[in-house]
Amino acid sequence: MQIKNFDQFFSENPIPMWIYDPKDYSIKDVNQSMVELYGYSQEEMQSFTLFDLRPEEEVPKLKSHLSQADNERFSEEGIWKHIKKNGEFIYVHVITNPVTFEGNDHTYQLAMYKNLTGEMNAQLSNEMLYKNSLDGIMLTKPNGDILQANQAACNILSLTEDEIIKRGREGIVAKDMKLEKALAERSKTGKFTGELNYIHKDGHKIPVELTSAVFENFAGEMRTCLIFRDISDRKQQERTLRKEKEFTETVLNSLPGVFYVLDQEGRVVQFNEHSIEVFGLPPKEIKGRSAAEFVHETDKQKVPEQIQKVLDEGYQVFELTLNVDGGEQAVFRFNAEKLEQDGQIYIIGTGVDITKQKKLEEQLSSLLQEEHVQRKKAEADRDKLKEMFEEAPSPKCLLEGPELRYVIANKAYRQVVGQEHIIGKKVVDVIPEIEAQGYIDLLEKVYETGEPYLGFGDPIQINKQKEDSRQKYIFNLLFAPLVDEDGDVYGIFVEAMDFSEQIAYQQQLKESLTEKETLLAEIHHRVKNNLAIITSMMELQAMESEDLDLQEALRSAQQRIQTIATIHELLYGSESLSHLNFGENINQLLHSLEEIYATENQITVDLQIEQVPMNINQAIPCALMVNEVVSNAYKHAFKNQKEGEMAIHLHEKDGIVVVEVVDNGVGIPDHVIQENSSTIGITLIKLLAKQLEGYTHFSNKNGTQFRFQFEKTDVKGIGSNL
Repeated sequence: MQIKNFDQFFSENPIPMWIYDPKDYSIKDVNQSMVELYGYSQEEMQSFTLFDLRPEEEVPKLKSHLSQADNERFSEEGIWKHIKKNGEFIYVHVITNPVTFEGNDHTYQLAMYKNLTGEMNAQLSNEMLYKNSLDGIMLTKPNGDILQANQAACNILSLTEDEIIKRGREGIVAKDMKLEKALAERSKTGKFTGELNYIHKDGHKIPVELTSAVFENFAGEMRTCLIFRDISDRKQQERTLRKEKEFTETVLNSLPGVFYVLDQEGRVVQFNEHSIEVFGLPPKEIKGRSAAEFVHETDKQKVPEQIQKVLDEGYQVFELTLNVDGGEQAVFRFNAEKLEQDGQIYIIGTGVDITKQKKLEEQLSSLLQEEHVQRKKAEADRDKLKEMFEEAPSPKCLLEGPELRYVIANKAYRQVVGQEHIIGKKVVDVIPEIEAQGYIDLLEKVYETGEPYLGFGDPIQINKQKEDSRQKYIFNLLFAPLVDEDGDVYGIFVEAMDFSEQIAYQQQLKESLTEKETLLAEIHHRVKNNLAIITSMMELQAMESEDLDLQEALRSAQQRIQTIATIHELLYGSESLSHLNFGENINQLLHSLEEIYATENQITVDLQIEQVPMNINQAIPCALMVNEVVSNAYKHAFKNQKEGEMAIHLHEKDGIVVVEVVDNGVGIPDHVIQENSSTIGITLIKLLAKQLEGYTHFSNKNGTQFRFQFEKTDVKGIGSNL
């Protein structure tokens, strides 16, 4: 082989080349590209033979190959494994060609190399991802023909790979508007991300979350990669949550009275539609206002007292006079209960307008007193009283004498006890089960002392004879003594207001809140999984690129995302969905960094970590800051050092969290830590410190010392100063 201007062709060629003697396999000359690829100097390489650049286990294979090689013609030697000066293995494609030089009849071999290390590693990574991914992956043609499907895709569809290939897109994707829009978008942009409906082997539709992209393979053929996952469970949860929300709103709006939620300061947080009707105000003029603003002047001072009682005791029932629509006043009976959710304290309850009931009770009491005076004069008066009682919506009855016999009982009362013919009978004979519940003793006490009894939320078990079943009621009870002209008690007026359904509604609301906490934990879990997918995609991008700066930037971004994902993993596994053990987070972060930056250097890490509980909105920026400092130490602090030490301290005192990272490395240059430094790591640290309203300090004495401290608070909401 003769090449014009061979010296220039050889030395300046970007393709790595060397010239060797096929007699003893010694290297006679190497070009600059070869020097840069292997890391040896030109002088070092010219002192080698071909066997010095192969791993020991490859030498016998090479010797066997060379013994059979035809050194008189051009030859493609295939792919070989070589070792660089730093010990790193590379894979190269080798082509040889015989060359002679002027004035020398001896034939040498010109060897040319193509570095295939990146392609080999990328191919291996793609194969591992394809085989082991939990997501379904399929390789197709843009026209819908399916070429390959991994095991996860087969599991989701309950089909074999051959069955999937045979069916093609027409057989596994539902033909609907979603598919049409997806194909149109992919045709326009080359990719699509969204939801489609796949078809299971048994024919039912499976909602999937899918990412599709068109690419050109090495042969110049257009192919499509599909990655999808079954989201049936998530869709079912969304439907259940939506139905639950609709049901809850329907229940609240169907309540006959006012439903309300107050914060700890007594401001209105939530209310039902009936509240708008009662006060005659638009929603924006109700929400956020103090509950005291809706109360009549005569009762305003009771509002803070009742709120404090609820916060102290957990539950209260009370009455207040409200200013209602039209400038009028109305008396409402409220029940209020303390509720804690996500670290916040609320007061939840209902209020029922009892204005008419109050007036009716007053009128009824007056009528009952008058009826006793006139009772001996005319039995007809009793019949009139019975008519008044009969159609009243709440259960009422009149008991007479120390034996507490029924004189009158309305229809509502008879329905509660499950008996029609009770007049003249003793209470203990009609509903004997209430004696063990203490209500006979209460009635006898009212009769003996003349003191009324008011009960709020009293549970009563009634054995109904007709239905042959036991039913539980929750009543507000009134046992009012009736006295004659001489002031002697002759009977007791009994009235009960049924709150059973209202208590059941409150229990349903509590169960709904519990389900929402479960869904929030699932969200943290899904956020962590989605972040893991992002880091995997970045890893693929880094392996495909030969740009070392880009690889480093992608891996730095990976670690930052992994830091956030670790926090979400700790959250969904903890009892609290807003706080986590930050000390455990630091331990996991350091373990991850040790795996990423493991080198030949012996780096000893001293951890002195306290278990510091921390709000997620402070934990994320603090963890990112530790990630930046420790990553920088691993990458830069111990250059040209075989050993190194690093110490990481975390502690809290009087609400102040202190994080310290110290190493005995080369130290950070002064210009990097100046105020006007534009490096990404320092800029990120400063922004994170600003977000936490904390203080940072760097020092270069005997290595690098970093100290950061901030006040621990419960930061609400989601936000970032970045």
